[in-house]
Amino acid sequence: MDLKWNFLTILLLEIIFLLHHGWKADATLSKSKKKKDTCKSNDCKEKMQKVVGPITSSVFTNNLVSKNIKYQDILKYNKAYFDDVYERKFMGDVLGYVTPWNNHGYDVAKTFPKFTLISPVWLQIVQPQLGVYKIKGTHDIDEKWIRDVRNKNHLAKIVPRMLLDGWSLEGFVSLFSQSQYMYKFVDTIVNFVDERNLDGIVLEIWSQLGGNYKSEASQLIKELGEAMMSRKQKLILVIPPPLAARDTPGMFDRNDFELLAPIVDGFSLMTYDYPHYGSPGAVAPYDWIKDCVENLVPEKTLFRQKLLLGLNFYGYTYKGRSQTPIVGHAYLEMLEQHKPHLKWQKESREHKIEYKEDKKTRTTIYYPSLQSIEERIQLANELGTGLSIWEIGQGLDFFYDLL
Repeated sequence: MDLKWNFLTILLLEIIFLLHHGWKADATLSKSKKKKDTCKSNDCKEKMQKVVGPITSSVFTNNLVSKNIKYQDILKYNKAYFDDVYERKFMGDVLGYVTPWNNHGYDVAKTFPKFTLISPVWLQIVQPQLGVYKIKGTHDIDEKWIRDVRNKNHLAKIVPRMLLDGWSLEGFVSLFSQSQYMYKFVDTIVNFVDERNLDGIVLEIWSQLGGNYKSEASQLIKELGEAMMSRKQKLILVIPPPLAARDTPGMFDRNDFELLAPIVDGFSLMTYDYPHYGSPGAVAPYDWIKDCVENLVPEKTLFRQKLLLGLNFYGYTYKGRSQTPIVGHAYLEMLEQHKPHLKWQKESREHKIEYKEDKKTRTTIYYPSLQSIEERIQLANELGTGLSIWEIGQGLDFFYDLL
């Protein structure tokens, strides 16, 4: 009997001990469980879900244009945009480039009727033999897409970029020195624009000459501009920045601008890719952009309106001394994976991201944010210029609320 009662006493004590400590464990677990349960509530679900536009609020009302933006906000709202897509905040000309290798740009051009100029990167003008000019890339021309863009946006002019591709020095010299070749070149372009029912072209030639043959190139552009103007076609000229770095002269200067401004409809100013010579740095520092505009046109004149201040919708990833471009979808993947902190850089007015993938390798990323883009749009407003965006397929959908 005594042994039996001793056994029962011990068993009872063990049960009391387990109940006491088990209650504490249950209490802790239930608290943790309760915390998880809050994430099943509608409020938490809403926070976790990614918002897709159109929505009834903009990036401004959602307080997303901020120096203190968090990666979670970008992941949640990057596909959200204000449902009144016809509302324009920037009233100057806006040129949007579209490339076949970033197909999302085709959708952006149709979704957001905020562009006055759309430049699909389709065409190359080649010279198979001296004095013979042909236009390549016509297989990329999408006539249905052009109709869709025009139906959605009556302001938009379709001005494909035309690049002089694979030209030898001899080819340029023959074009500049033989008047009959120059007229053939001009006729090839203006006839093509008419035949294809386009509104004009964006011509890229200046950078290919490396700052050489300036007077000859200017004469060619003047001949082309006059011919296009007579047919009510638009000519936009791509120009490199007048300052390669803060104080270093570039390939295009004030004299070049003043010579061509009366005959060219717009200048797509490449105010991005500020040179850092392999070290991490901002893609387009704010003060450098301002200096470039004021260097070309010191006073706020009507001709300054023809400058289309360049905005990059891409960024760069730096690992060691290697530099690679980063576009929207890759940027979002990086945010998902590394959950980084975005640091506002006061001097350049861009956001910077830094993280380590391992103990040795530091990664630095500069990619545009709503705050950095908005500050540059306001700069264009203050300076009295337009905008040109390279390129809209590389950006995030909520960027277009800013325009």
